[in-house]
Amino acid sequence: MMKYLDTVRELLAVYVVILLAAAGAYALFEGKPYLDSLWWACVTATTVGYGDVYPATPGGRVVAVVLMHVTLLLILPLLIGTICSRCIKDANEFSHAEQEEIKATLARLEARLAELSKRD
Repeated sequence: MMKYLDTVRELLAVYVVILLAAAGAYALFEGKPYLDSLWWACVTATTVGYGDVYPATPGGRVVAVVLMHVTLLLILPLLIGTICSRCIKDANEFSHAEQEEIKATLARLEARLAELSKRD
């Protein structure tokens, strides 16, 4: 699954889906309006937790625990890492053309070594 979550757009889409699903489950378990539940999901996912809205039912608490753990331990670290990796450029990184040139040079060297070893 994580192989496909390698772009900021994909991670943000998964994050939004998780928020919307958690809000729906919270609204169902707690009997709250969906927009209030969406507010709760956004505040809970970021661990701000103002305390103005909180789960009182066992189902709502399970949704809260899952939402907090999934966003804090999976989605947000992947999102932050992906964004940071886009900002960091390795000045010593070989381009594709350079890599192909190195491979061709190694192949020529191996052929030359094989030719020299046959002479001995």
